[in-house]
Amino acid sequence: MAGTVRNGRVTAQVRYKGVSIAQTFDTKTAATRWTGAVKAAIDNREWPRRDLVPPHLWHRWGLQEESTAAVDDTQPHPGWTLDRALEHYDRTVSERKKGWKQEHNRIEWWRRRELAQKRLDEITARDLQSHVGERLAAGRSANTVRNEIFLLSAIFQHASAPDADGTGQHGWGITGLANPVPDVILPPPPDPRHRRLEDGDDDTSGEEDRLLAALADGPDGTAMAALFVLSIETGMRLSEVLDVRRGQLLKTRGVRSIRRPDSKNNAGRRVVLSTRAAEALDNLLAQLPTDTDPEARVFNLDVPAVEYRWRLARKSAGVTGLRWHDLRHEGLSRMAEKGLTIGELKAQSGHRTAQVLLGYVNAKPSEVARKLG
Repeated sequence: MAGTVRNGRVTAQVRYKGVSIAQTFDTKTAATRWTGAVKAAIDNREWPRRDLVPPHLWHRWGLQEESTAAVDDTQPHPGWTLDRALEHYDRTVSERKKGWKQEHNRIEWWRRRELAQKRLDEITARDLQSHVGERLAAGRSANTVRNEIFLLSAIFQHASAPDADGTGQHGWGITGLANPVPDVILPPPPDPRHRRLEDGDDDTSGEEDRLLAALADGPDGTAMAALFVLSIETGMRLSEVLDVRRGQLLKTRGVRSIRRPDSKNNAGRRVVLSTRAAEALDNLLAQLPTDTDPEARVFNLDVPAVEYRWRLARKSAGVTGLRWHDLRHEGLSRMAEKGLTIGELKAQSGHRTAQVLLGYVNAKPSEVARKLG
C-alpha cells in the first residue's frame, strides 16, 4: 500500500505473505503500480524479482550475484539504458511504420540527451517533467514537446507489452516496468490552424492565383502547378500526391479518381477528381514521356524539393503564413462548402473519425457572409 508522503515523494510498503519491502516513488500512481506488481509476483511464485527490488536491497534478497549472471543482456530488460532501448525500438519497430523517418530523427535526437544514459527502470516522471520545463523555457513549441514525450511513452508501452509471438514486434514482455508519462503534466495542444487562402479585391488577385502563377513560372513549373491544384482539389496529403503512380489513375463510368492503396492510417481509399483536378493531371501527363509501367510515379519530385519551390513561390507571390499542409485544409473546407456530407469528406480525406476531420474544415468569413445574405 502507498504510505508516507515526504518532500513530494511517496513511500510504498508491502507486507504480504511473509514478504516485507518498501520503495519510494515520485507519484502515488507509480507507487500503487509497484505494490500491485510485487503482490502479483509473490502470488505467482516469481519473488524475488530483480526489476521490482531496489538495487540497494538486492543483497538482502540474494539477487546481487545470481541475478546479474542470469540476465540475458541481448534481450530487452529493465536494466537497459534508454539509449539502448531507443536504438532497439528504432530498428525493430519504428522502421515498420509509415512516417518512420520522422520518428527516426526524433529517436536520434533523444539518444543524444543525457537522460538516454539512464536505465529504463530508473526514469521517473520527475525526470520527464524537468525535460518539459527545460524545452518550453528554451522556446520549443507545445506540440514539439508533446511529441517528444509521446515517443518515450510509446517505447515504455511497447517494452511492457507481452511478446505475443516471440518476435518483439508487439511487445518486449518486460513485466513490472512502469510508464512514467501518465504522471507528467504536458502543455496543452496548440489550437488547430484556420489558415485559408485569401481572396483578392478589385485591385489585387487572390492568393491562389498569385501562388499558382509563381509556381508555374518557377522550377518544375508544370509539375508544381499540377501538384498545387491537385492538393487543393482533392485535399490529399503532400506525401500522398507525390506518391501517386500511373496505375492508380482510374476512370470508371466517366468518373476520374486516384486509388490510394493505403495512407497514414493504413486504410486504402478512392479519391475522386474534380474536373479541374483531372485537367491539371492531364496537362502534366501530356508533357511527360509515355510510361506504361503502372508503378511509375507521376511526380518526379520529393518533399524537400517541393518545400524549396514553395518558399520561392510564396516570396514571389507576397504570401506569408501559409504552409503547404494548409492546402489540405483549404481543399476539404471547399468540399464542405459545396455540400459534401461527412461520409463523403472522410472518403476523400482518409480520416477515420469525424472529430479529426472537422479540424480540417474551416469556414471562410466571406462564404459565411454570402450565405447569410
